[in-house]
Amino acid sequence: MSDLTSLRERIDTLDSTLVDLLNERAQVSLNIGAAKRKATTTEYVYNLTTSICPFSLPFMIPIEQREAGEHFNNVHCISDSTTESKELHVYMPGREKEVYKKLERLNQGPLNHSSLHAIFREIMSASIALQKDVSIAYLGPPGTFSHQAAYERLGDSVAYVPVDRISAVFEAVEKKQTTYGLVPFENSTFGTVVETMDNFVKTSVRVRAETYLSVHQCLLSNSKMEKITKVYSHPQGLGQTQKWLSTHLPNAKLIPVKSTAEAAEQAAQEADAAAVCSELCSSLYGLEIIARDIEDAAANTTRFLMIGTSSDNATKDDHTLIHFTVDHRQPGALADGLKVFKDYGLNLFKIDSRPSGLRPWHYVFMVECSGHFQNEPLQKAVKDLEQYCLDVVVLGSFPNQRPQNE
Repeated sequence: MSDLTSLRERIDTLDSTLVDLLNERAQVSLNIGAAKRKATTTEYVYNLTTSICPFSLPFMIPIEQREAGEHFNNVHCISDSTTESKELHVYMPGREKEVYKKLERLNQGPLNHSSLHAIFREIMSASIALQKDVSIAYLGPPGTFSHQAAYERLGDSVAYVPVDRISAVFEAVEKKQTTYGLVPFENSTFGTVVETMDNFVKTSVRVRAETYLSVHQCLLSNSKMEKITKVYSHPQGLGQTQKWLSTHLPNAKLIPVKSTAEAAEQAAQEADAAAVCSELCSSLYGLEIIARDIEDAAANTTRFLMIGTSSDNATKDDHTLIHFTVDHRQPGALADGLKVFKDYGLNLFKIDSRPSGLRPWHYVFMVECSGHFQNEPLQKAVKDLEQYCLDVVVLGSFPNQRPQNE
């Protein structure tokens, strides 16, 4: 028997063992799903007048109460008490992070960590699907960076639902048309995605996880470079490539559309048109790759947030997203509110503001801090924050998964 034959027989034996072990793991996963279903029958009641209600719907204190100068340190949510059954969640980002870290500790090669992650992503994706039918809405059509980020996070065994705008992702989760949604939150080059932030101000969903995608933009077209007169892309795509476009296509008209994949669709239908989008769109929409990696910053990364009806449980390394408004008649109200985070040892990673829509020059502030809403330091910080700020809403907590080199 040749060495090659014996090695192939060894592979066959290992494959047989792997199949048995995978099915054994799948059965344990089914048992876990059954245990979760049993746990979801528990009822819970929040006394919202004396404690923080992280699962509550966003609430707004009527404007006339603020203008009348009424005190607001006893902030209420939708009602004084709520009784509901917990929804079954089979995607647990904290547990997923723990599994990947364990795999890296155990891995002795020759497989690298990325290969092992990809294999176990599909194993965990199949396990999730065994426990419950899972769907995720994303900004479509197929081929967008949102689609790519969702797939890299959840694998092949869940249903992907493309929608035509970011607000529709929020709506799909709010109306329980999909289990989860994935929305772009910020880009390392072009900053916060304003449409996403505006939807967070008025939504009832909760942040469940974050994920990062290294973004490489391409120029796709069926025309020669010198013939291109207009370029389609999402505003973020145009912003991330503005230096390249001004250098190589200074006279082309830049046209923003709802998604990079829509840009590819449009470019495929028009003469002398191009799209800034992913390389994947080339094969999906029948376009030639005119130029690769045209992003202005080499380390061009987009951060996405996964949204659901609730957040995951606390880990030892979490971030929390909160938004609030301030009474501008109180000097230093914003400064006093932000100081609360320092007082409780909570680091601030991001601060943004958007018009509230209630009246001119009135703003909603959004902050991202360390900690989890289940933990005492953050609970105390939010309670103190309510002394200086209006409409304090905890949008959710999630495991910190920022790449270590960033």
